Amino acid sequence: MNAGDLLGSRDWEFSDADTRTFTHGIHRYSGKFIPPIARQAIELLTVPGDLVVDPYCGSGTTLLEGALLGRRMVGFDLNPLAVLISRAKCRRVVPDGLREARLFLADAVEGIEGGSGDLLRAAEADPRSRDKWFKKWFQPHVLSDLLAIDAAISRVEDHRSLRVCCVALSDILRRCSNSHPHYPNVMFDRNAPRRDRPGSTFIDRLEQIASAVLSLPESFDEDRVHIECADARCLPLPDGSADAFITHPPYIGSVPYAEYGVLSLRWMGYDPGMLDRQLTGGRRQTRDVVARFEEGYGGMIAEASRVLVSGGRLFVMVGNPTVRGEPIDLAAMTLRLASGAGLEPVSTAGRRGTNRRANKMGGEALMVFCAQ
Repeated sequence: MNAGDLLGSRDWEFSDADTRTFTHGIHRYSGKFIPPIARQAIELLTVPGDLVVDPYCGSGTTLLEGALLGRRMVGFDLNPLAVLISRAKCRRVVPDGLREARLFLADAVEGIEGGSGDLLRAAEADPRSRDKWFKKWFQPHVLSDLLAIDAAISRVEDHRSLRVCCVALSDILRRCSNSHPHYPNVMFDRNAPRRDRPGSTFIDRLEQIASAVLSLPESFDEDRVHIECADARCLPLPDGSADAFITHPPYIGSVPYAEYGVLSLRWMGYDPGMLDRQLTGGRRQTRDVVARFEEGYGGMIAEASRVLVSGGRLFVMVGNPTVRGEPIDLAAMTLRLASGAGLEPVSTAGRRGTNRRANKMGGEALMVFCAQ
């Protein structure tokens, strides 16, 4: 397979691509890999049955595309929100179980908004109802209803349907909060207007996500996908076990994943600050952010070199983020780190990224390396 010719001869823009096919749009997630790019890379560099790894799987774009193409997919991420979304995205549900959950929750919301039932009492007993942080970000009537909906979700018996419901609740938290709607990061709006009760928003979003999950084709084999919360620098995979790594690494300083997901992470019981200290490219305001990113990113590339079979390929798409006013050439960094890890550069291609909403990113480079 001549990867050099294949990369250079293909169009990587996909400026008019539908990025929300199947379950790709079930939850907001910043810095997503564009599905057609992941699909084209998988088709070019692997064959059905190959084991493909995404060490920064994010919301699961590569995993879903690979499974749809008949590859065996393994995804890792340190962000528990990413793992939740990816698992919901790549798992089939029993239609009857999901239908029962939707009917149960629709009735529950009606009862909550009617002011009756034990769900509101459960909300009052929830420690989050008295937590200053939650009281800052959610107006009293909104917080009470969200906690009651959360209590109702916990009573859904089918665990796969329960996961879908959790994703729906997580995805509406931002629009129901006191965050400013005009910024990508979560900023408190001191002048936030009174928010509507969240019940109908939740039910509408649940219906949309349920429809997306049920749209997965009958041929989709979820057993081909394994998703785990793990550090890309220390992957639980044996030497020489993967045919390819296909990933969209995090951007230094441009996409603060823990900050963007702060509402969902806190709702789920996680500490976004602690997570930010662990993520590659986290703590974006610190002076040593680039050095720490390079250390973490280099660790992932070294793991790719270890885990790939001889002749296996590492595919990455990187841009040029601006950190503390200075542009960072991630392509040059990638080449240096890959060469140091014993990976041979095979091919590069570029894209303008016209359908990307990142800030000051410039063009992006697609790069392929080969394990020796």
